Amino acid sequence: MSLEFATQRLRLVPGAATPVQGLREPLAERLLHGRAAALAPALLGRLYALCGQAHRICAEMALQALQTPETPIPMDASQRQALWRETLREHVRRLFLDWPRLLASPAPEGQALAASPALGHSVLPGDAALVEWVERQVLGMPWARWQQACQQNPAQGLLQWAHAVHNPLTQALVQAHRWAGAWQVPLQALHTPQPGAQVLTELASALRADGDFARQPRLRGQCRETGCWTRADDAWLPVPDVWTRLAARVWDLAQLAQAQGAQRLHAGACALGAGEAIAWCEMARGLLVHWLCVDAQGRVERYGVLAPTEWNFHPQGAAAQVLRGLDALQPAPQLAPAVAVLVAAFDPCVDYVLAPAGRAEEVSCA
Repeated sequence: MSLEFATQRLRLVPGAATPVQGLREPLAERLLHGRAAALAPALLGRLYALCGQAHRICAEMALQALQTPETPIPMDASQRQALWRETLREHVRRLFLDWPRLLASPAPEGQALAASPALGHSVLPGDAALVEWVERQVLGMPWARWQQACQQNPAQGLLQWAHAVHNPLTQALVQAHRWAGAWQVPLQALHTPQPGAQVLTELASALRADGDFARQPRLRGQCRETGCWTRADDAWLPVPDVWTRLAARVWDLAQLAQAQGAQRLHAGACALGAGEAIAWCEMARGLLVHWLCVDAQGRVERYGVLAPTEWNFHPQGAAAQVLRGLDALQPAPQLAPAVAVLVAAFDPCVDYVLAPAGRAEEVSCA
């Protein structure tokens, strides 16, 4: 476990004016300041261990952009493969380990997870064993049939599928729908940028000017959200409620397992000026952004990380909107299941505690 995850967690206070508290400290710059920038990929990969490959790859691409400032940097084949495998594994672990705990649903058979090709170190997109495992353990039907049912209207198709197929994952989704289906939260997506996009300059300027920006990021004055439901390839996907955000993990996992699955994950980097670069990649929890400035000797002067947790759990962001509307007078045991559904949907990369407004008790949800 990394230092970050061992020492930081969110404090969620339903019904409060500020329902998300305990924002994470910007550890990347503390760790790297004054050190050789070349150390960043390895150090950040260990610091942010849950998504270590994504952080390593972002750091690598940012360094490459510094070396070739005139040329936008794409992911290379090995980076793409590493990012795909990590994203696939994270989805499988969330579905088979976290969902039973957060959604109070039946736990899948332990053998189902242990036998998953997604956990293997040599799995490739479209491997027959991987596709067959997803069809059997996740979808409960052939991929082609499921895709056809969901393609026209994914939100409706996913709900119909969850009611039609009986397995631990669909049971979890059906149980979660009582809350998450009622939480209508307009999508304000943090869209995946293209090299040279104005948004990259805006994010870099904000990180440069405000040392706390990474803790409470906004874009053009607005809170944004990011997740596997905001992929560049799924820009057309309607996301009417929190339940669709939760079910999007199944959608993304099913797409990733196919032969072209690794191509779903977009990433890139570009230089912004002398000694300054920005990199981004789509990973399990959404869009990750790294920004750095180095001195003439290649030492880190500034380093900013914009992670999905800070966007999604901004005190005025998407998750906070739902938390603020919950009835704070309910007993904690009644609030806890609803909050757990919300957490499963927006998936912070740190633990949380539930702290009902105006009351002393806390419910640990680590």
